[in-house]
Amino acid sequence: MSSRPLRFVTLSGVPIQVSQLKWPFHPSTSGSDWLVLHGRVDLLGSDEGLHAEVAVGMTQTMKDALGSLAEEHAEGLVVNAIRKILDNGQLALLKSGKLQPVHVTSRFYSFREKKIQFPSQSEAEVREMIKRRVFWLSGKFGQGAPVSIADDYDCEYVNFSRDRMLEIGKQLAGQGLIKLEGDQSTASDWLMQEEPAMIAAMNKGVEAGKAATKVSA
Repeated sequence: MSSRPLRFVTLSGVPIQVSQLKWPFHPSTSGSDWLVLHGRVDLLGSDEGLHAEVAVGMTQTMKDALGSLAEEHAEGLVVNAIRKILDNGQLALLKSGKLQPVHVTSRFYSFREKKIQFPSQSEAEVREMIKRRVFWLSGKFGQGAPVSIADDYDCEYVNFSRDRMLEIGKQLAGQGLIKLEGDQSTASDWLMQEEPAMIAAMNKGVEAGKAATKVSA
């Protein structure tokens, strides 16, 4: 469990804050055998207050596999499941408080390895995510404060080791895009000049979720 604000950037480039997670998981009131946790996702810096009220649903199979749904054990899984659903265009950030489902199923778990396992990403995708993380969470909304480029939740989200994340960070530092000290990074002036591309990626990710919601409505 983290005492820090749960601020992250999705692989699709959307900067978010996951908040108001109402622990613990509780049985679904619909009569199904799902366990549910309610929360909220906010688009960072949104003048319109774009957000999503979410109902994170956990299957009994996943509960049994994890062994514990305590906050300190399940928070990373919840956060990353929300990010993955956003990546897939299945979660809309809206002005309204419409409740939307986030399903945590065995696709986020390796029964062979007996651990949480999200799909592996390409190095190019992870490089872009790290750039966007530093841009948004340090340069844009962090007032220049450093952010980790090897956060445990990020490592789990992209299925990369901490060492591999740090190696990508060193490459970005060598290109002059970020300033790196240990695992802590701040944005360079060159990175901040990529703001149009960062905003374009964010808008594309947000619109994908809105479009999917309209189609399913």
